[in-house]
Amino acid sequence: MTSRRGRTATTAGTLALALAGSTLSGCGLLDGSSRLEKALEYLPADTRTVLFVDRAQVADRVDLDDLTTGGSEDDVRRWAEATKGEAYGTELARWLVPMQEAAFSDFDVEWEVVGTDDGGISRIWRMSDDLDFEKVAADLEDAGYERSGSKDRPVFKADLSDTEDGLVGGRYPIPPLEIALVPGEELIVTGTRIDDILAAVDDDADSLADKGSFGDLLGQADHQDDLEYAALGLDAPCAPADEPDAKGEGLGLFVPSDEEVRAVRLFDTDAAAEADAAALEDALTAFGERSGVDLADEVTTDGRAVRVETGFDERAVLAQAYVRQEGPFGCPANAPSPGA
Repeated sequence: MTSRRGRTATTAGTLALALAGSTLSGCGLLDGSSRLEKALEYLPADTRTVLFVDRAQVADRVDLDDLTTGGSEDDVRRWAEATKGEAYGTELARWLVPMQEAAFSDFDVEWEVVGTDDGGISRIWRMSDDLDFEKVAADLEDAGYERSGSKDRPVFKADLSDTEDGLVGGRYPIPPLEIALVPGEELIVTGTRIDDILAAVDDDADSLADKGSFGDLLGQADHQDDLEYAALGLDAPCAPADEPDAKGEGLGLFVPSDEEVRAVRLFDTDAAAEADAAALEDALTAFGERSGVDLADEVTTDGRAVRVETGFDERAVLAQAYVRQEGPFGCPANAPSPGA
């Protein structure tokens, strides 16, 4: 159902069924049934923001899922042309050319997930089942990385004395300075919290999926199996002016292939969501004048959630709006700041 100015549609029953029997943690929703939920099984439990890119899903959409590392200049050119102006990509995407000489590249990545928290950043690449991790380990050492750790969990640290143009051995970018391989899970792990990620992978510490912090937000994604991109954050958005005591519990952006893009604003009460939706319509009118994307008539509520939807072709606008915390992810006029 779609709202019109001054009237907001409500579909509370859907969320009530989805969350039946769960607490605000939403842990009952995180069963690893989608690639995004699987990614949360590897992130530290105190992660506060999540960015997820399914590169394999994008490759399938643009009909270039057969590209592999060691590809020709034509392979790289075709990928660059097919994804030109795309709204999202992995950290390795910009290093495609030099990494064709490496043991892995963006062409081998199935999906990437990045988590942030007060302790730093976690970045995980889930690699193709065909990737030879022994070859990767040998090539990292050959490029100049120093190896440590166990045979099953080797860790490689860049030797900065052997770098040129931001590359180790002429083919591996820095950052990252440190890389861990997890062959049994087909993972390559980087960031400032490698030890915490490995502990979550080995079930020696709770993961983000165990904690379930993002369960309620994930319950708002209708096409999890088809997601190309998702951005999730806790403790936002701003409270609506008419409900100053309300608490924002999260923001989400879901981009499934060739489906409607959905922005989500999650609150602690249905009343807060209703008040936010009413105020948001006016804010989205101004956003549409700046961006050229009219979202003011696409606001709905679903229990505690406010939804804003637009077509797949507008995914770049919404992805940029999330990063900038504007439009569907900003504060309506006169709204109190978070925590105020």
